[in-house]
Order: sequence, then structure tokens, then C-alpha cells
Amino acid sequence: MKTNTVSDKVLKLASFNLNLLTTFCLIYSTRSITEVSEILEVTPPSISHSLRKLRLHFEDPLFIRHGNTITPTVFSDDLYTQLKQSLEIMSDSIGRSKKTNKRETLVIYSPFSVAVHDLSSTLIKIKEGNLNYKIKYIETILGIPDAVDLLNLRKADIVFSAVPVTSTTLSCVLFREITPVMVCREDNPFKKSSISADELKNMDIVSHLTGDDIILQRKQSLIALLKNAHIAFETNSIMTLLTILSETDCFGFITQEAFTRYHDIFKLRQVTPSFPIQQINAYVVYRKEQEKKASFMQFLEMLQDG
Repeated sequence: MKTNTVSDKVLKLASFNLNLLTTFCLIYSTRSITEVSEILEVTPPSISHSLRKLRLHFEDPLFIRHGNTITPTVFSDDLYTQLKQSLEIMSDSIGRSKKTNKRETLVIYSPFSVAVHDLSSTLIKIKEGNLNYKIKYIETILGIPDAVDLLNLRKADIVFSAVPVTSTTLSCVLFREITPVMVCREDNPFKKSSISADELKNMDIVSHLTGDDIILQRKQSLIALLKNAHIAFETNSIMTLLTILSETDCFGFITQEAFTRYHDIFKLRQVTPSFPIQQINAYVVYRKEQEKKASFMQFLEMLQDG
């Protein structure tokens, strides 16, 4: 099995007791071994023992006793300056919780290109509702990982699927019905408002690649219906697909929502097929345990309302 190279600096840290650095910073801040022992709820000799280890490691006395007080050495001043910020960053990293102001990342996987059109309005609602979330949206397109594995292995919080998912640990609800529409550029030589299967056989078609089994099945059924249809271009990028449609005489399918949003920008027009086009259901799947979190359910409601 291939493993990543471990940094030499990380290896050095692994051989050093980082608790000693915490002890050092506390001694530096309080100037009292007794006070540090009370803070850490250990005996003063235990703190003195830690200090001896630090002195041996750094080959510096670190603190000089003057009567009842201790004074840091020049080396100690420099060491504290270097350590303080790093330790505070480490503390923030390991201390993340609901009580911190760190935003919780919600990871969303989807095989649908531009299926979720209202994430921008959802973000606005997140801000208005003071939800402490940031969104990581991953459009998988090809080879979408199994939804159950993504969720149960905590690699995702929400997965969109064209097929309902049945699992004792997951919830699956219908998000929306996706209506594919056929489009071409406004100046396409084909001027009719509708097109038959026979007419489409003579046209170049732009196809959108996807890894979702249900969408792939629908696509293959359509190709079988058209028989000799010519697929001139395939892409897993919705922006590339829209660009090709706007700059060539090709025909292609996008969602109704995508057409409504982008037809003016890409100068597209809709052509109605005289043959039936099946709708696609989009389901949202998430772990049932998430239902215990009011903030997550509020986010889910915002997402579904669009």
C-alpha cells in the first residue's frame, strides 16, 4: 500500500512531549510554579520536573529565581514569542465545538449538473437565519461514489441521487422533479418550434456525461429511440455544454431550470420534441442522526424551498 511521506518535522514532534510546551507557557505567563500546579491540578514537584526536562532539552535555564519570583531568560522570551501563536492555533483546531464561532462545513455531493439552482438563495437564507454553516458542494458528474458509503463514512452530509436510497441509517426524501428540455442556439438554421425523432437523427447532438445509473439509463433509452442519432460532442461540464450549444448548430438537453436561468446569457431557444421525454426525480439523502440537529433541519428546509 502506498503511503505518504512523513515530514521530518512531524517526526520530531512525535518524539517530543508537547505538554511540556504548554507547561512552559503557563510558567512564563504566571511566573509561578505553584500557580501552574494549581491550574493543571498536579503537584509543584511535577511542574518542577517538567521544567527540568525543558532545561535539558533547550540547554538553557529558561527561568532564574529571584527571591519568591522567577524571571525568564532572553532565550525564554524568544521561545515564548514563537510558541504562543502556534499553540493558540493548535488550541483552536482541537477545540472546535458548537460553542465556537467556527463555521461547520456541510459537504454536498451531487451527480446533477446545475440540478440545484438555488444554492445562492440558500446561502442568503443561511446568513439571514444566522446558521453557522459553510457549504462544500461537489458535483461528481462521473463515477459518483455510493451514496450510502459517502454518508455512513462521514465523507458527505447530503447526497443527491436520481434513485431513492433505502437504508436504516439514512433518510431519503424527494427533492424535486427535473424536467429535461431540448435546446439549440437562437440562430440555428432549424427554425421549427418542435422537432421529431426522424428530424433529430439528421442533427448533431451534444451529450452530457453523467455517472448516475438512472440518468444513464434514460439517456440510453433516448439514444435507442433515435437509433441513428449522431452524438457529436460529449462533456461532463455544463458550462462547456452550454457554450457548444450557443456556438454551433448542435442540439442538446438541459434542465428546465438551467434553460430559464441561462437562455438569455447563451442565446438559446427551446425546441419541443414530438416524442416523450422522461422526467428525472432528484432525491436528497442524509443521515437520520442529523434530524436531531435543529440547525441542519432548518438548512434542509431552506434548501428544499430554494
